[in-house]
Amino acid sequence: MNIKYLNKNNFHYFFKFIFFGLINTFLSNYLLLFLISFSPLGFASFISQIFHAFLGYLASKYSIFKRRGNPRSYILLVLLSWIIQWVFLKILVMVGLSPKIAILIAIPVLALTSFTIQKIIIFR
Repeated sequence: MNIKYLNKNNFHYFFKFIFFGLINTFLSNYLLLFLISFSPLGFASFISQIFHAFLGYLASKYSIFKRRGNPRSYILLVLLSWIIQWVFLKILVMVGLSPKIAILIAIPVLALTSFTIQKIIIFR
C-alpha cells in the first residue's frame, strides 16, 4: 500500500468507515433476526444482505467519503467481497484454523481491502 494512504485524513475516513460499518452490521443483523421469525432463512438472509449493501453505499456516499461514487462498481465490490470472503475462509479452515479464528483473521483483511477500493476507485 502506498504510504500516502496512511495519512491522518485517511485515518479519519477509515474510522468513519469502521463506525458506520458496525452500525450497518448491527441493523442488518437485527433485520435478519426479525425476518427469520416469520420467513424462510434463505429469503431473510438475502433481504438483510441487500439492506446491508444499500445502507453501506448510502453511508459511504453521504457520511464517509461524501462523494457521489459509482453504484455499479459498488455492487461489483459487494459481490466480489462475498466470493473472496468465502474462498479466504475456506482456505484458512482447510489449513487447520477454526472457523471462528478464520473469521477474526478475515474481517480486518476484508475491511482494509474494501476501504481501500472504495476510497481509491468507487468514491474517488
